[in-house]
Amino acid sequence: MRITTTQVLRNYQTNLGKARSELSEAENRVLTKRNFSKASEDPASAATAYKLRKEYIETGDHIENVSSVISQFDAVDSSTMEMGTIAKEANALILQGISDTSSVEQRTTIATSLRQMQESIVMSANSKLGETFLFGGQTTDSVPFKLVDGKLQYFGLDVSSTDADVQAQLKDMANAKIYVDLGFGLTFTGGNMDSNSAFNTAISGLNALGYGQSNGMDNNLVDLLGTVADELEKDPIDGDTLDALSKQFSDSKSKLTDFLTALGTKSNFLESTKTRLEDNKITLNEKIVAVENVDLEAAITDYAWAQFAYNAALKVGNGILSQSFIDFMN
Repeated sequence: MRITTTQVLRNYQTNLGKARSELSEAENRVLTKRNFSKASEDPASAATAYKLRKEYIETGDHIENVSSVISQFDAVDSSTMEMGTIAKEANALILQGISDTSSVEQRTTIATSLRQMQESIVMSANSKLGETFLFGGQTTDSVPFKLVDGKLQYFGLDVSSTDADVQAQLKDMANAKIYVDLGFGLTFTGGNMDSNSAFNTAISGLNALGYGQSNGMDNNLVDLLGTVADELEKDPIDGDTLDALSKQFSDSKSKLTDFLTALGTKSNFLESTKTRLEDNKITLNEKIVAVENVDLEAAITDYAWAQFAYNAALKVGNGILSQSFIDFMN
């Protein structure tokens, strides 16, 4: 079969273009350190990389969310500890006031101190983080607690009211929910969110200070302090009533301690969640690098080989194109 010069040149140009293209691709991989620059170059790897990057971004969002919640719970923990310290000091004063050795003047002074402690606890319960009231439950943009005539109100409701409707409202407020996605696989069933797939960040001050009544006495720490102060100012004092109020106050103070313990448990959970998410983010980044980035040593080797092949092609072309019809003329 006769092979013409035109065919040789055409085949040579095709192969030279292929060698030049391979050299360009190899050079580009070395310079960018990426396995592919366009999805069309490696659709399977591009799809994997897209999925990994999506998970990476979502994990970053979850870390930001959990960091924000940790800051919130740290602030709540600090304020609760303040209230606990005040309650402990108040308990000591109450015991001092109901002792047989206390005088009318001493009891009056203690009563005044207890009312000041009422105000201090309310201020701690109205603490803010940024523009958010920490103990407002679902309502975080308004002051939750107010002390009106020695009685505590939560968003305008008397926390020690015996009215059934008021108590029902307070119970709903105490059980308020604000869910945040922290990477637990947020899911919805029948249009309702699965509460186990998100974290509740709502914190109601009612659960810390108490609400309602039991045994005819207030459950709320602040109201109890006011009631005890009133009893201490009487002359003579009712020892049995003060003993009962003192026990009730100790029980409420213990519930505040339980609330603080529960906060600590949740804070530890949040810290471990953050650690898990950060580890997961590192793992995802390693997977992304493995899919998208080249093995630099292999890429440089491929580039050197492609350059060698291209230079060889140029030398072959020099041999083919060096002769022309003029060379055969005498």
